[in-house]
Amino acid sequence: MIESVLGPLPADELGPCDFHDHLFIAGGLPLALEPGFRLDDVDAAIREVTEFAEAGGRAIVDCMPIGVGRDIDGLVAVAQATGVTIIAATGFHKDRYYAADHWVRTFDVDQIAELLVAEAREGIDVYGYSAPTITRRDARAGIIKVGSSANRLTSLEEKLFAAVGAAAVTTGLPVITHTDFGTCAPEQLELLGKEGLSAQRVVLSHMDRNPDPILHRDIAAMGATLSFDWLARIDRRSDAVVADLVVAAAEDGYLDRVVLGQDLARRTYWRAFGGAPGLRYLFASFVPRLLAAGVTDAHITQLLVDNPRRQLDITAGASQ
Repeated sequence: MIESVLGPLPADELGPCDFHDHLFIAGGLPLALEPGFRLDDVDAAIREVTEFAEAGGRAIVDCMPIGVGRDIDGLVAVAQATGVTIIAATGFHKDRYYAADHWVRTFDVDQIAELLVAEAREGIDVYGYSAPTITRRDARAGIIKVGSSANRLTSLEEKLFAAVGAAAVTTGLPVITHTDFGTCAPEQLELLGKEGLSAQRVVLSHMDRNPDPILHRDIAAMGATLSFDWLARIDRRSDAVVADLVVAAAEDGYLDRVVLGQDLARRTYWRAFGGAPGLRYLFASFVPRLLAAGVTDAHITQLLVDNPRRQLDITAGASQ
């Protein structure tokens, strides 16, 4: 069973999935640091996700967690309007995105884990626990996010990894992490493992930003899944880099530990705001590129359907 914002979904009904994206960034410190992150228009999100569906996408993991602009009402509205399965995150981003006086800095591991468990079992709080009262929606979290800074985790991040690991073990939810430039993946797995969470329940985002097939093979051998999700940044590098990483994973036998996403968390990336390439890109452009590179149809299904289904299945998490 997979927990979507519209309720439980049998795992075998999950279609082709973008495993890392952002439909709303509607507030929080990220917008103060980077105004271009602002994604707060429901109609624009519906247009983008409609094009995504027309290109072949059927599911999106929205990776915006507590306190950094998550909009659960917006996610529900988009899912209802488009028919696309949307999985919402609880959890946290990296240290930089939380103000010095944010409650997350003073709560202890057990308190934080309890709040995460409640978003998985009772419903997501509209205000991310920042208001005087809690206002939960029926929509529940289907994944837990946690992030780290480049090269070294801060003390806050270490605490949050402990809380997320504990909450994931309790709920059966998978964990998706943010890595800065693909760094600290082993350290992340170690911290989560200390709480009893199997690496098989962890997806490490942005690992293609460190395009090292040997590192990727070693991480996959630990049991974790790598998210290749830095697509359509041709001003910084060619998508050929990601295609080559997928081919290497297939050739080296760890493609079962790879998922694909886009992380198009800027207005300039959305066609609805006059930008490019739009959320349709993964299916309209990158999948054909993979096929041209020799990746088979069966491999595409593995990347976009089978691997996401395995990771998001809460039943699998409960039996880890």
